[in-house]
Amino acid sequence: MDNKAYLDQIAVKGKVKSGPIFTPMLIKLIAAGVVMLITMIIVGSVVSSSNAKVTQTHERVYLRVANLADNKTNAPLKKYSQLLRNSDLRSYASTLYQTLLTFSNDLSGVISTTGVNTGAISKEVSTAESASFSSYTSALENAVLAGTLDRTFASETLYQISTLIQYEQESLKKANSQAYANLINKSIADLTVLEENFNTWSESH
Repeated sequence: MDNKAYLDQIAVKGKVKSGPIFTPMLIKLIAAGVVMLITMIIVGSVVSSSNAKVTQTHERVYLRVANLADNKTNAPLKKYSQLLRNSDLRSYASTLYQTLLTFSNDLSGVISTTGVNTGAISKEVSTAESASFSSYTSALENAVLAGTLDRTFASETLYQISTLIQYEQESLKKANSQAYANLINKSIADLTVLEENFNTWSESH
């Protein structure tokens, strides 16, 4: 055997047989990892979406109260309640405004416990509440021109109160702060009385 043949023989013996890179076990492990990653992404998205919806529930309460309890001179609830002819309705409107103003001040102290950032309200809630309040204001302004302010004020304000109570009831279910829950419970009780007053007046006029 010459030297070349001898070296070729050694080279052949020194070669290690290599199997396939992706064995069935490795493929299964990779697939399991991909499935786990996708599952984590989906769960994370669901949790994030759920948290966002909870926050929006509290945001609706905050914005509705902030709009109605606006302390500016031309704020709708404050402005138009002074133009009402019926004394009982004026009294209900005044009580409502003071109740909301007190609630708004108290709410500002605990709203952060719900995860709401009052300086960054979600666009969805902000747009919806802005449209609702604009509709309320327009209805009252048109009623002044039409000479039907008392009846319109009663019905439109009743709707605002009823909607706020619904928001608060939803928010209460998702409250994670006892101080916030206590405040919401008190507000619901106060507003329910006023809701009955406005409803009774509307039905009798």
